[in-house]
Amino acid sequence: METIMKRIQKALEHGFSSKEIILEPVWGGMIAGWVISKSFEGLTGMERQKKVRRLFDEYLNEKDHSRLGIFLTFTPSEKKRVFDEDFDEFAAPEKKRASSTRVKKPMATRRNDGVMGRKTVNKSKQMAAAR
Repeated sequence: METIMKRIQKALEHGFSSKEIILEPVWGGMIAGWVISKSFEGLTGMERQKKVRRLFDEYLNEKDHSRLGIFLTFTPSEKKRVFDEDFDEFAAPEKKRASSTRVKKPMATRRNDGVMGRKTVNKSKQMAAAR
């Protein structure tokens, strides 16, 4: 008997080559995936989803539809930017902060009575509470 994964793969292969399709089983027996195709160039996200969903509507039955998860659609250049990006540039600001001489204050502090309080209390409110 053919598995749900194979049925989804075959449905998508009616519009895309097998090397453009990546499928993964996800929680609860659902199947999710990616379709990475040049045919998506110039299409909006909604148009891309319609193109994929039309194949599902045409080649899968209702029971199979209940097992469909999220299917992301990318062009090859978008895929490269998203998945092959060098993320070192995003780490640079963290390095700057770590080497900074500025000391971060804690968000909360324990008062003498053991109750947690916020450090961001206005000075005038502190003075009024002390009176």
